[in-house]
Amino acid sequence: MSSSTMQTGESGGMPNVNYGFIGIGRMGFPMALNVRAKMPSGSKLVVCDVDQSQVERFLHQSKSLGPVEAASCPKEVAEQCDVIITSLPPGKAVSQVFSDPSTSILAAGVRDRSKLVIDTSTMDVQSSLDVSKQVVASGFGDFVDCPVSGGMIGAEGGKLSCMVGCSKELFDDRVKPIVLAFSDPKAVYHCGGPGAGLAAKIVNNYVAMVSYVGLCEGINIGVRYGLDPKLLTDVINAGSGMCWNSLYMCPIKGIQPTSSATKDFLSGPDGGPGFDLATEATDMTVELMHQVNAKSVMAPVMRNIWKRAQASPLCQGKEYRSLYLLFSEEDGRGIGGE
Repeated sequence: MSSSTMQTGESGGMPNVNYGFIGIGRMGFPMALNVRAKMPSGSKLVVCDVDQSQVERFLHQSKSLGPVEAASCPKEVAEQCDVIITSLPPGKAVSQVFSDPSTSILAAGVRDRSKLVIDTSTMDVQSSLDVSKQVVASGFGDFVDCPVSGGMIGAEGGKLSCMVGCSKELFDDRVKPIVLAFSDPKAVYHCGGPGAGLAAKIVNNYVAMVSYVGLCEGINIGVRYGLDPKLLTDVINAGSGMCWNSLYMCPIKGIQPTSSATKDFLSGPDGGPGFDLATEATDMTVELMHQVNAKSVMAPVMRNIWKRAQASPLCQGKEYRSLYLLFSEEDGRGIGGE
């Protein structure tokens, strides 16, 4: 079905077409549930993931929401669906989904430019631009970079922030009505042309990580002085130090139920992102800095922090926000510095 013939459905403006969702992991799972819940009731959702247990869990959890089927590979999704949403880790997974000659999206052999791919993954800008060129040149259809922010809280509540990179016409006509299924209507941003959404997301991730390190340092200072950590957190959030991390991710257990400290910094499917993702996010920022010839003070510091945390027994097997333990334990010897 071409873009010119797509009909608006009854559910929040989403077109009456079939949808695919590739990558139903930690973020993709709740996002796909929200897509299914807000799609036109007669439309079909086709899901695909390398983890079959996730697929089975999704089929069970979504069975009351409308038609859902599983595909064995991205090619099957592309053959059945008009709109394909992807949520992938960077690197090998992206190549497999878009470039594998026998099982990828482009292996479906679509050449009439009818499809729309909305990629919510976070990867480096150049890799996304390469995939975009590949999709468009093949005749498959349009490709949009649409990374999201807001963590599990936003994903489960359908209140993510979206940073979109594509033409303004494509954003207004086709993309925005779809991404509103998993986004806060006040936080869907058209950032510019291809790659602009990812550039904005990479900067956002970097600022968030740097601010978390500052929060850890500040909380540790206050606790060592003897300040009550709950009171100190309230003071920060009432003043100019307030940020997303101070609102939701106080590194001391028992202060905020949303904080990863509540789960003792559990990593993996039931926890938060590990140090590998934090390192990748920093590396993406550094690469972008080099592309635009931007200077940096904090990037070398962040890379050193991740390296120290990964090597520390205090943080082994934990998500990256456990780096607070490098400040709070063993008199801070693990963090280095002064």
